[in-house]
This record gives sequence, structure tokens and C-alpha cells, in this order.
Amino acid sequence: MADSNLGVQELPDEVLTEILARLPAKSAGRFRCVSRAWSAMLSSDYFVDLHARRANRPDHPRLLLTAVGSSYDSYLYSWQPGGAVEKLMPDEFGGGVTVPLTKPCRGLVLVRATNNGGYFVFNPSTGEALALPDSEKPLKMKLRVGISRWPKPKLPFYVRVSYGLGYCTLRKEYKVVRLFSNRQAGGGDDEIAPARTEVFVLNTPGYWRPSAENPPPCTVKEKNPAVFLNGYLHFLCFDGGITTFNISDETLGSLLPPPDFENVASVLTELDGCLCLCYGEPDSEDPIHLCVLRDYEEARWEKLCCIDRTAWTESERMLLDSLWIAPIGIYNYSGGGRKIMFGTGSCKVFAVDPDGGDPEILLTPEDTMVGSCEDDHVPTSVLLEESLVPVGVSIEDMVFSSPTTEAWFDILKWLPTRSVLELRLVCREWRGMIMTDCFTQSHVIHANLKRSPWIKFIVDPRFGHYMDLDDSLGICQYELLPHLDLVCSQPCHGLNVGSCSFWDFVCNPAIGYCKHIQFDDNDGTFFAGRIGLGYDTEIEKHVMVHITYEEKNLETRHYKLQCKMKYVDDCEWDPIDPPPRPVAGIPPTFVNGKIYWMVDPNLGPVSARCEIVAFNVNTEEFEVLQGPPWTHGSGHMTILELQGALCISYSDQSRNTVDLWMMKDDGIWLMEYHIVLDKLEGNAAPLAVDPTDGWILLNTGWSLGYYDPRTSAFETIYTKRFPDLKFYPIICHESLVCPLK
Repeated sequence: MADSNLGVQELPDEVLTEILARLPAKSAGRFRCVSRAWSAMLSSDYFVDLHARRANRPDHPRLLLTAVGSSYDSYLYSWQPGGAVEKLMPDEFGGGVTVPLTKPCRGLVLVRATNNGGYFVFNPSTGEALALPDSEKPLKMKLRVGISRWPKPKLPFYVRVSYGLGYCTLRKEYKVVRLFSNRQAGGGDDEIAPARTEVFVLNTPGYWRPSAENPPPCTVKEKNPAVFLNGYLHFLCFDGGITTFNISDETLGSLLPPPDFENVASVLTELDGCLCLCYGEPDSEDPIHLCVLRDYEEARWEKLCCIDRTAWTESERMLLDSLWIAPIGIYNYSGGGRKIMFGTGSCKVFAVDPDGGDPEILLTPEDTMVGSCEDDHVPTSVLLEESLVPVGVSIEDMVFSSPTTEAWFDILKWLPTRSVLELRLVCREWRGMIMTDCFTQSHVIHANLKRSPWIKFIVDPRFGHYMDLDDSLGICQYELLPHLDLVCSQPCHGLNVGSCSFWDFVCNPAIGYCKHIQFDDNDGTFFAGRIGLGYDTEIEKHVMVHITYEEKNLETRHYKLQCKMKYVDDCEWDPIDPPPRPVAGIPPTFVNGKIYWMVDPNLGPVSARCEIVAFNVNTEEFEVLQGPPWTHGSGHMTILELQGALCISYSDQSRNTVDLWMMKDDGIWLMEYHIVLDKLEGNAAPLAVDPTDGWILLNTGWSLGYYDPRTSAFETIYTKRFPDLKFYPIICHESLVCPLK
């Protein structure tokens, strides 16, 4: 046996390389494990390029499919005309259905996870994917306001964005380019930010950066991704024009559309090596017009064909009726001719001869493992290429692979928010590092350790308008909010949540961010305890719980609650079982993984002492806890977090006292402080404890001040000047946290 292979000759390296280059990408990738020499050879640029040429046959196209609809099974599929549909890989992109956007760029495609899941650079052959930063809801598309008496958006602010993926042959770089724009000219805005482009280079430690020059005036659609061809990205605009981006020198230009393609809902794609515009009124029997760009320099368009759908049979028209139809490639049929292959928004594929004739149905998902698909306005199929091109490394991985960058990470995470925002401008590496999720999460923890409470006033919650305590001391009292019902929570991992009469809001006062929270069941009745905010440390997401009363009768003590929850960056509220006790109109608080509400003593079963409802954000379950050992009185109660513990304060205006109870680890309640002041209003409550000296920040209803538990002294830091008006102080975290929606 030892001598059985003596006569076998080794294959020359050239022959071996040619054999391996014809294998599917996953198979060729596995051979990298044979030896270090094979790994180096199969990872080289030469082999990657050779594999792309040898492993793909233009006359045998493959498609990447995604199914849209209620039967979506969270899988991506591949299919080749004449063959069976195969499961390619699980859809683990998150954020709803994954939509393929672009044709392969040396094997890489751009995909978008719907429901604000963000954009990804994806290699379907290897399964590798790279999430693009700031793509779920870009900062430039979030309304942020400045500190001024009359809040207004900080420009630039955009409502539309389109993405594209291209490859620079000079620098051998893959670039993702996005073009921001606003509504069309004459949209009614006095101040409309001009269009802007940003570039993200894969496998570099930088971040999104401005392009070398700005685009001409244009308005793009997010559902029209850019088409990469001949070194240019082509962005289709609302008016039918095309904005071009040179992927090498990052200059921009424009192309005029062909006649009759102005101001129509066309689709831009690449067909047989040419730029192609397709127009056919969706969900109708109107003809489908196709034009291709034959001369790029002279912008000479040629009408390729006009497909008359009325000549099809009724069954064919009904089967292929779709909200999205576009050419996806050339199909070589058995007779030796060439047809144009179309995809639809319902995952059907058909081919049509440019000279006319009936459509050839190539794929109906109902007849495959994909199953029935709902129709939509998004593409569900693109070409698929075998490719070994890597998608690159995430910014987080690059940060921790550099000792220098990691050292700066550990320094900057302790700094105030304003300082960090200014330091983003130092260099691209710092900006990329600061904008990562891992830095945001680390910063909100470390920047708030052993730091005195940061006090702000709510000036106008509709626009996220807040004012620092120091700034408010020099202005007139009338610039603060007039009398209205308003509550705001303590900070929870960088965010606050609040309620007003007709709406609720989640905010980060440190960066001027505020977002309204919409409810279908809001009848305008103010209820201070209707929304709670927590944070799930396991999945690093904020959780909101919304509680409303469907029925309430104080005479019979009968009530009926409705309860919903959602993560801050989700779209929909999910119903959950309501708490086993009625909740009081007191803002809840979050402590150590649970949201706590006071129980309303006027509804439900009678209890001799106060009770608390707790919601575990991890298990999504409620429980009832016993509160401090007191009977219900006429004073003002608040539930809050102080020094990492659950606390309840009880202020008695008749005695000018505030009793502060704290729950210990064993569930026992102890009165930590008994505070006596000269004057209190009915809504007096503690706000925070200064970790540097242990002083308690108190809102007496008419002033703010620090109470020294050791000397019983009260140092006033703010006094309201007009008795008939209210002021609304809140405690903020140093935070870069910014919800998506």
C-alpha cells in the first residue's frame, strides 16, 4: 500500500488552478483549508479574478430569489432556468424581508432589509455579508433641532436616499455611494438642502465621507438603486433624468432620458452590457417600453422593443400582472435565439422575444418550494454570480485590530457627548470608531460614571427643544413651557421617555433628538403612567411598554387594561398580557432589568399597603411586589431609581417633608432619608443623587436645589419667577444613543 501512489504524477500548478477555478465558490473556498500554500493561492487576486471568469457562464444565468409575503420562510433561494429552486441560505439580515437591489459587481450585490433593517454588501456565493453603518435610518434623515427660541430643523435634512455599489479598477476598491435628496423643486419648502453624495470604501477604517464634488440638483427614490456600468454609478431621478457618479475620481454628471421617458415611473437597469430604461405602468395592460443607451458619449438612446401585453392571453396577463416588472438579463432559449428575461414583484420570471410573441413563463414560485408570494413594489430577483470576493471587515473589527485606535477608544469613551461629537472631525478613523454601536454603548456607560446630574429644562417637547440649567438662568421665565400636563422619565441607558396630553415621545436631550410615539388608542386623556422605558442588556435594545385603560370605574373599582410593547427601533407594537394590578398615574422607572409602576389604590382589589407592578424586559412577564409599609395618604408619591436601587418618595405638603424609601437586595424597604424643608409644593420629588458628594437633587415644585443629608442644608440652584407657570426639569445622560425611527 505504501508504494501504490509511486507512479502517480502531480498535476502542474497551472492545470490545478484551472480545475479549481471552475468549482463553485463555496467548494473552492473549502480547499483553502488544505494547506497554507493552497490558502494563499486561492485567496490571491489572480485566482479570484480567474474564478469569476471560469465559474460563470453567461449562457446559463443563475438568479438570487427572495419571497415576499405572509408565507415568507426566512430563506434566500437560487434558481437556474430549467433547474429546480434551491435553498441558498437563511435570511439572517433582520428587519423584515431582504430585498436584492443591484446586479452583481464582481460577485457582490447590495441588499436591503425592509422595515429599516439597513443595507448590506452581500456575497451570495459564500454567504458573507457586511452591514453598512448608518444605513437603517441615516442621521441626515433624522430631524434634529438646535437650541433657539423658535426651533427649526438643522440643515442639511433629507427625506430621500438611493444607494449604489461600484468597483474602482485603479485602486482596486469597492465603494458604496449614497445620494441624498429632498422633494422635487417647488415642493413648498423655503429651505431645501441641496443634494449630497457620500462614499463608503469597503475594508478601510474610515466612515461615510463626502464625495469629491456635489451632484447637480436632483431628486431620487430609495426604490431606485444606482446601476453600475462602465465605471459609473447611475442614479435614476424623479423627472426621468440620470445622475452619474464616476467611481474613480468621484465626479458627477447627468444624462438626459430618452424621449417619452420624462416624468414617468421607469426602472433603470443594465441589460446585455448597456444601460436600460424600462417603463410600463405597473398593475396594468399598458405596453412595456425598453430603451438602451448605445452611445454613452453622445447620450444616444435606442428603442429596443415595445412589449404589447394586450396580445397576451388573459391567463398570462393575470399571472404576470405585478406592481414591479423589470428586465434582469438575457435568456438563451433552446431554439438558439435570445429573449429578454423579466422579473416581477411576486417572484415570477418570464422571458419575451424583443420581436414580439407570447411570454415564456420560466418560474412561478407556487410550483416550487418557495410557495405563494405576495406582489410588491420591490425587486425579488437579481442575477447571481459565483465569486470569492470578500465583503470586507467591519469597522468594529478594524478598531480592535489596531492597538492605537483601541487606546483612543478607551480614552474617548469617558468624555462628554459634546466633546466626542467635536472629536469626530479629527480624522476618518476617529469618526468611524465613534459612530460604531460598540462605542455608543460603551460611551453611555463610562461617560456617566461618577458624574454629577446633568440638568436640562424641557422647553418644547414637540421639537425636542431642551435648555441647560446654566443657559436658562439668564433668560426670562416665559421662554419655558406654559402650564400643561407633561412628565418625563429618568434617563435609561441614554434615552428618556415622556408623555403629554395627546402624544408621547422618546428623546436624547444630549444630542437634541426627539421622536413622537404614535398610538391608535390615544383619546387625548393624559395618563402619566401609560408608557415605560427599559433596556434589555442581552440584546442591547431599549424596550417600551404602553399601558392604557379600556374601562375604569372608581365606584365599583372595576377596570380593564390594554398592554403593548415594542423595541424602540421596531415599527409595530405587540400586544402582551396586561399587569395583574391597575397602574397609577405616576411615571414608571427602570431599575436592573425591570420597569416598575405604582399600583392605583382606587381600583381593583383593596390592599392595606402600597403595591408595585414590575415588568421584566427579558422574560416579558409582570409580577406584583409589596411597597413600603405605609398606608395610602394624600401626599405625592413618585417611584424612581437612585444609586442603582428602587426608591419611592412620599412628599407631604402639609408638613413640608419628603420621605425617601429604598428597597434593599432582600426586598426589605428602609427609609433612607427624612427630609424637612421650609416650603414644598404638591408635586415635590427627588430627581437624582450626586455620586460625588451624596447630595440629593430635589424638585420642590417652586425651586431646584441640593439637599445635604449630613447637615440637612438645602442649597437652591434655580427658582421659578412666575407662580402660575410650571417648569419641567429632567436628568440627562451623556449619550450618543439615537433611535432609528
